[in-house]
Amino acid sequence: MLKIPNKPIVIWLGAVLIAVMSGLAIVWFGVYQAPDLQTQVKTAKTALELARRSHTVDYSADDITIAPYDTDEFEARKVLFLAKMLPLIVAENDRILAQRSMAKRTSSPAQLNALALTHGLKPSRVSKNALLKRIDVLPPSLVLAQAAIESAWGTSRFAREGNAFFGERTYDPDAPGITPKRASGFKVKSFATPQGSVRSYMKTLNSNRAYRTLRERRANLRALGQPLSGSELTSHLKAYSELGGTYISLVEDTIAANQLEDFDMLISLNE
Repeated sequence: MLKIPNKPIVIWLGAVLIAVMSGLAIVWFGVYQAPDLQTQVKTAKTALELARRSHTVDYSADDITIAPYDTDEFEARKVLFLAKMLPLIVAENDRILAQRSMAKRTSSPAQLNALALTHGLKPSRVSKNALLKRIDVLPPSLVLAQAAIESAWGTSRFAREGNAFFGERTYDPDAPGITPKRASGFKVKSFATPQGSVRSYMKTLNSNRAYRTLRERRANLRALGQPLSGSELTSHLKAYSELGGTYISLVEDTIAANQLEDFDMLISLNE
């Protein structure tokens, strides 16, 4: 005959089991409490102000754990977004500078050909000067402004679902992407990480022929020993949006209204 356990004993044993598992979870993983919005906004503001003053970024994007779309407060949303994106941009610029340094030093045809191929140039038929025009940093103010516009300060569906912060399109049906609800024939590129979105965007500006004049202007500024700034390169973005000149004005206004050129001092121009 099947014996039914005493109900109070079953409940007691269940409570003990939950308590034991909770204790193990604390031992193994520690107690995690998500920071509240106010604390995160304060952390983000402090990080941004320090970056403006010291011209360095000494925190990680992972330190900003609350997403911009988790708040309806517009100013808080902007602060969280800028603080999250800034270290990603600096990290990508540092990676590009390392490639640039290698391109300047190396005399290896194999290395130069590999860099040329990566940056949209034909191997074995490219000068080092042409290569260096493509392997170069982009002013953080320009990148931040475009990311803010294209992703609605990190709240767009593409940003939330696919880490797509720059509205880049792909016409490859097999490429990762999100199909817009009100358009057809293309997808908005999606990425596994926010860093992937930043890298793809910078590669586009550094290799696509539509932005050749931007690269020429950047090279001229370098040759003259002048600093790179978002305002100096914004006028060469006409091909980025169907809005044309209106888009350029929007980028310029976003840079000015949020004092984003303060962050352009974060890039090193030492040759």
